[in-house]
Amino acid sequence: MPPGSDRGLSEATWVALLTLPAAISVPVYFILGNVTWIFAVIWGFATLASVLLVYAVRRSGDDWRREWKLLFYLALALGIISIVTGFGNNATDEPFTMNAYLGLLLSGQDPYVTWVNVTFTAHVLNIWSNTVSAPYTYVYLPLGLFLQVPGTGAIGYRSLCLACWVGIVYLVRKHEFAVICMVSPTVVLVAANGFTDLPALLLCTFALFGPGGWIGTASEYCSYGTKQFAVAFWFVYHLLRKQWLKAGLVILITLAWVAPFLVWHPYGVWCEALTLGEGPGCQNALSSTRHISDLWSHWNYYLWILWVYALFHTTINRWILRAWSTFRGPGRSPSNPKVPTPMPLAGGADVRDDATAPVH
Repeated sequence: MPPGSDRGLSEATWVALLTLPAAISVPVYFILGNVTWIFAVIWGFATLASVLLVYAVRRSGDDWRREWKLLFYLALALGIISIVTGFGNNATDEPFTMNAYLGLLLSGQDPYVTWVNVTFTAHVLNIWSNTVSAPYTYVYLPLGLFLQVPGTGAIGYRSLCLACWVGIVYLVRKHEFAVICMVSPTVVLVAANGFTDLPALLLCTFALFGPGGWIGTASEYCSYGTKQFAVAFWFVYHLLRKQWLKAGLVILITLAWVAPFLVWHPYGVWCEALTLGEGPGCQNALSSTRHISDLWSHWNYYLWILWVYALFHTTINRWILRAWSTFRGPGRSPSNPKVPTPMPLAGGADVRDDATAPVH
């Protein structure tokens, strides 16, 4: 069917991205019970499927500038409902612990070695619930502690993350692929749950799509102190652009952020934040709750994959085509098309992707 023959397809796809993982979660719960990692994978893949919204908008023939705004208002309403009613919420302990970690630090205690006892009811879509009561220690980078409003509690931190999502959407509003991916219902639910990734992603997005200059540089440097994924993203980003000095600065500035804690209690930040419990000497130092082998079993981790693809899809697609062409060999394809050489990733004053180039 030609473009324009599927009016309403984008809205139907938005609803499907919400209802399909919910429909799958119900029988999974009744068959297997409360197996949290399964729900994380289900909703994680639904988050990755947000790219389908872009193709639905294009297929519908509607103006994407109007369509993303409609989808944004739907997502914002869903986010608010989730925070107020608990619908699709309480998937993480972070809204309950972040304020407590900051309180420990402000009272002179190291959150990397001091346990915080938290009790809350974890549930998905209010279908199943489980009371979680466990001790936690802080496992992210230090600056993330300060990206919150002290004393606001769980609802306040969720609202902060929802506001960060609004900021991300605003920054990429002029770029079709990115903005439509970000107004997905599964993306806004990650924000409404209060995952700590949202403040880090806002800083990264501001560095790439904000006003640039020293403000953008400061935002990038601050993101190094928030979440480990942000550090990994910027390190690879600069390596791919052959900016060796900037790649080295990522490591040095990150170490500068954690230096006070390395002096305070070396094994605390080393085991909990820098090596994720896998480093030498960590087996008996602390009982880290975050391990490298758990990367696939956390819903919020999938958001980083979506974010990178949404912002750099043109370059990534070129890399995939180039790799596929190399794999097939020059004589395997009848037409033997010439695959374009990937342009540099978006950022700075260099040539940018045609679909994601910020306008400064």
